[in-house]
Amino acid sequence: MTAVEHLDDDALLELARRTDDLGVVSVYANAGPGEDPNLEGRAIDLRNRYRELQRRIAGESFGDRGREVSAGLERLRPQVESLTHPTGSGRGRMLFAALSGDWSLRFDSALPVPNRVVLDDAPFIHPLLEMLDEGRPAGVVVVSPDEGRLLEWRLGRLRTLGRLEAADVEAPHERAGQIGGGPAGQFHTPMREQRQARQRERTERFLDRVIEAAVGLAGERRWARILVSGGERWTAPVVARFPDHLRDAVIDDPRVLSGLGEPALAAAATERLREAHAQHERRLVERVRDAAHARRGALGLSEVAAALNTGRVAHLVYDPEVRYTGSVSDDGAVYAGDELEPDGRPGTAEPRLTERLVESALATGAGVSPVEGAARGRLTEAEGIAALLRW
Repeated sequence: MTAVEHLDDDALLELARRTDDLGVVSVYANAGPGEDPNLEGRAIDLRNRYRELQRRIAGESFGDRGREVSAGLERLRPQVESLTHPTGSGRGRMLFAALSGDWSLRFDSALPVPNRVVLDDAPFIHPLLEMLDEGRPAGVVVVSPDEGRLLEWRLGRLRTLGRLEAADVEAPHERAGQIGGGPAGQFHTPMREQRQARQRERTERFLDRVIEAAVGLAGERRWARILVSGGERWTAPVVARFPDHLRDAVIDDPRVLSGLGEPALAAAATERLREAHAQHERRLVERVRDAAHARRGALGLSEVAAALNTGRVAHLVYDPEVRYTGSVSDDGAVYAGDELEPDGRPGTAEPRLTERLVESALATGAGVSPVEGAARGRLTEAEGIAALLRW
């Protein structure tokens, strides 16, 4: 299997454009053990879904083509069932395979996916797009009094990029002796005051070093999110030190994560980042709505399609649960519903218009965010589809 993080926009676009005369099977397998360490329940569910697809195809009258499709499905069945083998890698596993046998691709991810089985003319990539959007690289800064850990989280996996230690500073001389000034029975000494002053200075320098390193990595690795964890004592001071241009990207986590090993830390970071992603989606929908009202965005399929045709879309937002309908012209332009081409001719009806919209966005370098439930929420009047525009 290939780790899904190796998919860049070009590879994703190439995958979306793959087709097969008999059809393409897209299978998503939830291999997160949870309460099912041997994946027996997950395997049964996936097997039942695949057999239901086989029964449906066998029951439809397609003549010779139907027999070829059924034969292709049966030939792929061992590959599908292997996705839930307990010794396999990844919590989320994906298979995209041509029924003709010409090609097949397998991917795995540390993020789970729900079991899905889809037969279509081309790969069903929307769950994969959701995963890639949610799993965008993020910085993780874990601070304790003695150490700062700098890591990168991507699609549920953590990679350590560096560690910074808080160096002890020894004073060359401390003056002993008591002076008054504290509560009854307590005396402050120059020695204690000097020690506390040194400790504060040491902490300030240490936190500044951590932030300097984190800011450098954020720019170098283009982090859109930075998770900061330092317990109740250290989280807020670290967050406050980030420069203004990164402050909105910082996600605070006041839990004490400094003592965790990487597997447990990855699980904790994934939990918090997934929560933050849900909040990000809500803010994104609001931002798109506000932009549309200020004429810097597009609302609804007709406006979005027109913006995609002219390369104006900077970020596409759509509801993957909605089946958008329309047509495509000979030159690849997309049109909503029954809209006609500029010369008055109708385009070719496209049953997979959503995929064409995504392909157009990826081909022009636009961001893509599938947001489940958008059509039932703040984008109801736009049927769940909108876009931020470049101009």
